[in-house]
Amino acid sequence: MKRQPAGWLDITVYRDFYDFPRYILARDGQGLYWIFDGSFDDEADEYRDHLIMKCVGLEWDEALRQFEGRVAIPLGVDRSGYERVALTEVAFDESHRKRIRIGTA
Repeated sequence: MKRQPAGWLDITVYRDFYDFPRYILARDGQGLYWIFDGSFDDEADEYRDHLIMKCVGLEWDEALRQFEGRVAIPLGVDRSGYERVALTEVAFDESHRKRIRIGTA
């Protein structure tokens, strides 16, 4: 069963902005923190057409540590164990910097 956030999430920190943030730490309405990674794919020489996401728990300090250290979704490792979501299923607020929504919920 896939775990996926519902509704709008507040973006607490982001990096690598190109059209929208490409590396995001966000908090859902239940207080869970999520990391979203849509970073540049050096091999394909373009940005990914999906985000890789992972829930990193309820604790701000631990979520931030994982975000800053890319512990949750390390670069250069097999990402098959993480959830993927197509960019067509992602929405942002008007500024593209404050809130993110996955799916239509």
